[in-house]
Amino acid sequence: MIEKLIHSYVGRLTKEDIVSFASSNNISLTSEEVDIIYKEIKENWKQLLYNPKPVFERVQKQVSPSTYHHILYFYDLYSKKLHLP
Repeated sequence: MIEKLIHSYVGRLTKEDIVSFASSNNISLTSEEVDIIYKEIKENWKQLLYNPKPVFERVQKQVSPSTYHHILYFYDLYSKKLHLP
């Protein structure tokens, strides 16, 4: 069930959604970071649900340490709220 909801959300996700989420949480992202995050979510959302480590390793090499820290923080927060594996 949760997989279907996430699939639907990811299908509607825009880069502007990422910018808005970051802004509402006082996070500054470069346009390159927005592109990277967007691409990884759109192309690898299922892997993020079940085996996120390779995605995080890839992203860590491409974004600032601060951005990476925020990604991990929010992933952990929402994976707990959604009871992800």
